[in-house]
Amino acid sequence: MRSAFLILTLSLLTACHNDPPIVGPAQTAKTDIKEHMINANRTIAQSEETAIDEYISRRGWPMQKLPEGVRIWEYQSGTGPHVEFEDSVCVKYSVEAINGKTIYSEIEENYMAGRRRDMIGLDQAVLTLRYGSHAKLILPSNLAYGIGGDGNRIPQSAILVVDVFVQKPNNK
Repeated sequence: MRSAFLILTLSLLTACHNDPPIVGPAQTAKTDIKEHMINANRTIAQSEETAIDEYISRRGWPMQKLPEGVRIWEYQSGTGPHVEFEDSVCVKYSVEAINGKTIYSEIEENYMAGRRRDMIGLDQAVLTLRYGSHAKLILPSNLAYGIGGDGNRIPQSAILVVDVFVQKPNNK
């Protein structure tokens, strides 16, 4: 009888307990780190946006901003069809840093549109163009090579300015 009373009392006490769970220092530290990283990423993104806006303003380029964040100015419209997802495409492009330093010039690549793994912003822009188009692009670092750069010439967290020409592979 006594043990039944003890079990009943304990079950009532635990069932009526409405205090929030105790959060230990480790959980608080994780939350603080996560919030700090979110704020740091916001600050970096805003800083890049400001740098891009100033760059465009100095040059007077009539750029549009794609939903993903790439800036694009098609300065020569192509006469071919629009590039579609998984089309074979050839891009000829040059890359410079937002400070004007040339990084790569006259690169030519063939790939399947929408399947590019690096410089994702280039791929996003190509999918808005026609074959035969020439365009200037500005890629925020997260849509270029990100925090690590390309391990060669593109520095860490670089905003890239790309001049691109889109064509069918082998000029078809």
